[in-house]
Amino acid sequence: MNRFMRVLGQIAFVIVLDALVIGVIYYEAERSKVALANAQAEAAKPVAMFDPRTGLELNHRTRLIMGDGYPVVERECAQCHPTQIIRSYRANREEWLDAIRWMQDEKGLKTFDSKTEDTILTYLENYYGK
Repeated sequence: MNRFMRVLGQIAFVIVLDALVIGVIYYEAERSKVALANAQAEAAKPVAMFDPRTGLELNHRTRLIMGDGYPVVERECAQCHPTQIIRSYRANREEWLDAIRWMQDEKGLKTFDSKTEDTILTYLENYYGK
């Protein structure tokens, strides 16, 4: 009977030890999943970018300077053509107006009301001027 109790005790010990090991493995696996999910969520967040000339933040999608008038320019300009065109072109107010008139005459761009046109030209002159 003593031998039987000893063997039974050893079996119980092995079962408890196995359960502990499996529990630790499961805990670590779950912790790794959570850490991975957190890392992926963090990596998916857009990194703030700033224009070196003005110090203002750039929109992560359009990469345009988020200064005064940005929402109007995004709404009226970024709908039709890539913003790279705006970012790579430097012009004074008159030249930007000529570009708008050319798009209206040649490409079918709508005519803006005076307030919208002034907002667009002021934005372009301030942030993408010569």
